[in-house]
Amino acid sequence: MSDILDEIKSVQRDMEETKRPRRQHPEGWEPGITWNGNEGTVTTMGGPLDQAADWSAVLKVWGLDPDHFEVVEPILFNVWGNPEGVPNRQWKGKVVRKGVERGVDLNELIDEIKKHKPGKVSAFAGDTALVVGISDLQIGKGEGGGSAGIVKRFLAGIDEVEARWKELAKSGRKLDRLVVLGLGDLVESCDGHYAMQTFQNDLDRREQVKVVRRLIVKALTSWAKFAPKVIVAAVPGNHGENRRGGQAYTTFGDNDDVAIFEQVAEIVSANPEAYGHVSFVLPSNELTLTLNIHGNILGIAHGHQARRSGATASAKIKSWLKDQAYGMRKIGDSTILVTGHYHHLSVLTEGVRTHIQAPSLDGGSQWFTETAGVHSAPGLLTFTVSEYGWDDLKVLRCVS
Repeated sequence: MSDILDEIKSVQRDMEETKRPRRQHPEGWEPGITWNGNEGTVTTMGGPLDQAADWSAVLKVWGLDPDHFEVVEPILFNVWGNPEGVPNRQWKGKVVRKGVERGVDLNELIDEIKKHKPGKVSAFAGDTALVVGISDLQIGKGEGGGSAGIVKRFLAGIDEVEARWKELAKSGRKLDRLVVLGLGDLVESCDGHYAMQTFQNDLDRREQVKVVRRLIVKALTSWAKFAPKVIVAAVPGNHGENRRGGQAYTTFGDNDDVAIFEQVAEIVSANPEAYGHVSFVLPSNELTLTLNIHGNILGIAHGHQARRSGATASAKIKSWLKDQAYGMRKIGDSTILVTGHYHHLSVLTEGVRTHIQAPSLDGGSQWFTETAGVHSAPGLLTFTVSEYGWDDLKVLRCVS
């Protein structure tokens, strides 16, 4: 009886063995091909250890014409023994479409480097705008030379903008327009921003507005003579607000920083012969604006609305801009964003976006220096914008 049972078990084992695969392919070595359009990986079936892979035959098996496809280095192989102890081998190689560039010739690169000779730099093929950022004059502020110092620097800046235009044109830039940005805080105001403000001011509010208005008219009169097109855009800052008890109490649009440019627009419109090529873009009750300059979305904001998430100006603006983009607001589309408020130059490019923080023309703040230990040099921001993006950034030092 036991002999019969042993024979039955032996037969069952043989049947189970025949049901099982003779071997298991290691993961990643299953015969077949992966393909992404121009290249892929081909894996052969198992064969005798002493037999090399016939790649033409393998390619045909998987439906690829050897006249149009080939297997290239590196070639990998896998060796194992079957249940009878006979060694087998699989091959795996990279298959590519013939004629598709797969790399570079090092010797050709070296020869190209050796043959290179200094040549003339090509000028921009497209038209180019020169951008001027007027930020944080804070006329009426008594520190750092007071209003007299700010006026002196601004007047010097008018001439330096013209010199910069001529310098860029001479270098090959095909300048077709001047874009003037009013970035806010052009006046100091008289109360509601810090404790010593009323005591330190050297001009009252009406006088502040008058001085800034005349400076802007003077600048546009000069610049309109050489620029074939002038675009003026402005946004409100915190110092231009109407405040009571340290808080703005009217509307976002009720702001001296925008009202001054509105007044200037009415003044120059009276003389279309001299200013017919000067246009203005002003917000009604918004804190931001966007312009399309040669295919770039140029956004402007004063920057005081960016109050969260960041120890630096760039970090605050970055967090704020993310929220604006999330909310599908126009300023969130900016590829070049220009802000004021922080009184120093900072440039941050990440991906397709660049944030340019503009310097100020005021004489500095003793309170900031006492707390931060540093002083930002005054200057006037300039840079160019073309179809290639921004370039030629230079801070004019405005020294007469």
